[in-house]
Amino acid sequence: MMTELVTRRRILVPIDLHGISRDTLETLVRIARLLDRALLGLLLEDIRLQQVADLPFTTEITLSGGRERSLLRDHLSQRHSLVSTDTRRLLNDLAHRDRVELTFENAAGSRLHTALERDGQLDIFFPARQRWQLVAARKPAPGMPIRRLGIVLARAPQDQQVLETARLLQQAGLVAELYVISAGPLERKQLDILYRPGSRICVQANLKCDPATISRLIRQSAYDLLLLPGACVKDIPAEVLESALDKAGGQVLVVN
Repeated sequence: MMTELVTRRRILVPIDLHGISRDTLETLVRIARLLDRALLGLLLEDIRLQQVADLPFTTEITLSGGRERSLLRDHLSQRHSLVSTDTRRLLNDLAHRDRVELTFENAAGSRLHTALERDGQLDIFFPARQRWQLVAARKPAPGMPIRRLGIVLARAPQDQQVLETARLLQQAGLVAELYVISAGPLERKQLDILYRPGSRICVQANLKCDPATISRLIRQSAYDLLLLPGACVKDIPAEVLESALDKAGGQVLVVN
């Protein structure tokens, strides 16, 4: 039993002040159960926000009423504690319900740096930033939390794992539409892995795997979930990748 706990692969999910919606957490837990992965929740305190809060002239504008209020360290700490507690409780409940192994760790820093600094064998799930304008527009079909699944095949070492992840998600009936963005024509065996009777697969086989193209793909993602080989993001400058992830309209799972 101890050997199983040590060797089981994990999916890391960074949890910061922005929080994560219940629907996204439910999708994450279902993916972890399906792939037989454990989950690692990284509870982040963003030191950049704390540094900004220490400036005497810093204020924020509230959405309700447009009133100004001070961005005080105490206010941010209270908010961080509230979001972390709520997200941790919800993720605990969902993982317990679906019998998914779950642990938490605390860290300080941006979600990108703290996630990428970990063991390279961890898959990393980056939730989309919650945007109230998009809540009503992106409701998935009942029973299909991933309406549009995008997968990147970059002739990278992780391509096979990306394919297997997509296959399992489809097989479980979690995916409505599949989009393959490939660095070249798909091989027959790759299509065989992805094909399911009655399914429709859209393929784009002209991907350039340079940092600018991959960061643009993340930033402009039209997918509810985008599966990316880890090799695709390693050469993207940290500030560029962090900006792309912050603007992404869907979730991103980096497969290592």
